[in-house]
Amino acid sequence: MSRVVTSGAVIKDLFPLFDMDGYSLKSGETTFTTRLWKDAVASAVSVTVTEIGTSGVYEVSFTPDDVGVWNVQVLADYNKETWGNEYVASTSDTQGMVEKLNRLLGLSHENIFIDNTSYDADLQLVSARVRLFDSKVNCDAATDGGSETTGLIATYQLTTTWEGLNQFGVYKQTRE
Repeated sequence: MSRVVTSGAVIKDLFPLFDMDGYSLKSGETTFTTRLWKDAVASAVSVTVTEIGTSGVYEVSFTPDDVGVWNVQVLADYNKETWGNEYVASTSDTQGMVEKLNRLLGLSHENIFIDNTSYDADLQLVSARVRLFDSKVNCDAATDGGSETTGLIATYQLTTTWEGLNQFGVYKQTRE
């Protein structure tokens, strides 16, 4: 399964390297062959592999410089073991979209609650409900299963359309 990441942010992932017995972790390796593709085309973006202490667990890191589907592959020269993963680089991850919605609405983060979110097949936000409360206490009560209406000032329904992967189309905000 792909991991959704933000384009331009450092991506870090972990993998174990096993000794020849296939069970024990192998520490001290420094020779790896790395390959990186963006949308099935070889990329020149640098990939770094470093061991975490002397654990036999290694960190692979790179920074996707564009949106798209990124695949990384690491071959351990020691035992020819291969590890890989896939990442979908986006201009905005879910948390980033929530922060943008907060700014667009001009609301205080501690007084709002966003729920009823839905996403398209590319994990791009399609709709959400945003409720504005008069205080953090009332907002917290709503999020913890308390009153859904105590201190409720307004409810907004947000909808978005996308013209393609990470190509924002239309943002619409309506007050219920």
